[in-house]
Amino acid sequence: MKKFILSLLLVFIAAGSSVAQGYPFTPIDTAFASTNYLLLPPGFQFSIVFQQGQPVVLSNGTTKPSRGVNDFIMYVPNNGSSTNGWLFINHETADTNTFLGDGGGATTMTVTKVGNSWYPTGPFKHMNFSHLGLTRTNCAGGNGILANGNILTTEEFPPNSNVELFNNGAGIRDTTDFGGYKKYLNFGWMVECNVQGDTALRKMFQMGRFSHEAAQVMPDGRTVYLTDDFSGGCFFKFVANTFGDYTAGQLYAYKQVGNSGTWLPLPMNRDSLNNARTVAQRLGATLFIRLEDIDMDASGNIYIAETGADSVDLSSYITLGGVVANHLVPKHVGSNRYDDPYGRVLKLDPVTLGLTVLVEGGTASDGKTNFASVDNIQIDRARNIIYLQEDLISGTRGRQPSYITSSSNWICEVYALSLSTPNATVNDLKRFANFPKGAEATGGYFTPDYNNFFINVQHPASGNGAPFNVSTTVCITGFPPLVGIEGEGGSIPKRFELNQNYPNPFNPSTTIKFSVPKDGNTAIRVYDVKGQLVKTLVNQRIIVGNYSVDFNASELSSGVYFYTLEAPDYKETKKMILVK
Repeated sequence: MKKFILSLLLVFIAAGSSVAQGYPFTPIDTAFASTNYLLLPPGFQFSIVFQQGQPVVLSNGTTKPSRGVNDFIMYVPNNGSSTNGWLFINHETADTNTFLGDGGGATTMTVTKVGNSWYPTGPFKHMNFSHLGLTRTNCAGGNGILANGNILTTEEFPPNSNVELFNNGAGIRDTTDFGGYKKYLNFGWMVECNVQGDTALRKMFQMGRFSHEAAQVMPDGRTVYLTDDFSGGCFFKFVANTFGDYTAGQLYAYKQVGNSGTWLPLPMNRDSLNNARTVAQRLGATLFIRLEDIDMDASGNIYIAETGADSVDLSSYITLGGVVANHLVPKHVGSNRYDDPYGRVLKLDPVTLGLTVLVEGGTASDGKTNFASVDNIQIDRARNIIYLQEDLISGTRGRQPSYITSSSNWICEVYALSLSTPNATVNDLKRFANFPKGAEATGGYFTPDYNNFFINVQHPASGNGAPFNVSTTVCITGFPPLVGIEGEGGSIPKRFELNQNYPNPFNPSTTIKFSVPKDGNTAIRVYDVKGQLVKTLVNQRIIVGNYSVDFNASELSSGVYFYTLEAPDYKETKKMILVK
């Protein structure tokens, strides 16, 4: 029976699994190597999956060259597979295109892994957004698959008028009213898409209109955290009314309160949602400087990339009622201006709502590690490592060495940081990748087994020469195999099933097998005879399949214990005996 690592290992590490948490690579020891190639640690390799200009099939069956500026990536596994599935790639553009339609867009494809390389297994398809009134600047998207199996793509930088939308004929050419509103108000939303069906379903008006960058889809099947890529922007949360149905719910804005925080509910009418950021600021929401990508660790903590910006004036947003985040107060340089050139990664505890800094940008003591303008982040939940991807806003102020003066020669890097590092600083970062000259590192996304890392080489310098002279999507392989919590192949289960642990009685370890007949949040918990929770082994959204998890009771005393399988509409309990 073939085994693969279970996707979305939310609590396994915290529960004491045997998964190794060390860095799975030898850091690149170089100081800003100016190169036209993608540099990786020894033992790692990449394969090119998709490039700007490759032919894409339109909805009418014609074939045209694809867009570029590849940004967000979503890998949707085929029946939980880490070797074949669907790939969804955003294009961060807002231009006029005779053949592909105006605005942004996305490309979908089926992909498979052969050896250490990934290949498309069918045609590249251009997703059609025209029936939704088009999209504009498809940037990042939803980190994680919705409980209904769909995904989210974002529309960044909403225009303020039809004049801006038209952009002197270089933007959206048709500015007639759409959906009963001015055309420009149809842009700046989350969009729900079905990747397998290559179908754009709807614009998610209930999630508000602002500079949508990214979303963290939570395993409860209802909650989605939303970031606002704006200097003076806010942090939002949407909670659906019904599990798996995100078309109706409540939008909230985050307000920091001392070492904790609270969620401010926004009025759920279209006028309010059209101006979600302004409404949030009037309610007293916390102000940030360009919140971008977002991800979740194995314990459910939320991590947010804050890119930062050079000397921004927050006066108008403070006047409205917004309050500057605590960590930005030291960045105050007078007259409500805040200077934040390097940015950082933030950590939110979803229980206490405390917001802290994981790591600040800046220059390390080695003089080689210049970490700034973090944009995309991706967490390897199995190894407890966060990958930080740069999108430099400038090459000055130590964000690049002084000898790199041209933006076409800027070097963006990808750093790794163990989430178990206490009081992390830039000195703790490990260099994982050096990107080709001029390119951003965008769209990182792991397969469920955390052994394949899709990432975009966005807008590299045209003078680099092939292959990295156009936007390119690659997959990085070479990660050492994982051991620990595993899924098992076999037939697709028709019902929930909790098997008797084996061995039983046991000392000190035993294996619990269970089956899940439908996607959804699933938990495996262990209790003592008093009904007190001993350990949570599983607590996450799980796709259909058969699974096993090991339970190590070496720290417990002999006796009878109970373990439960819990799902939204199912619960089963069995008994096991620990004998020492």
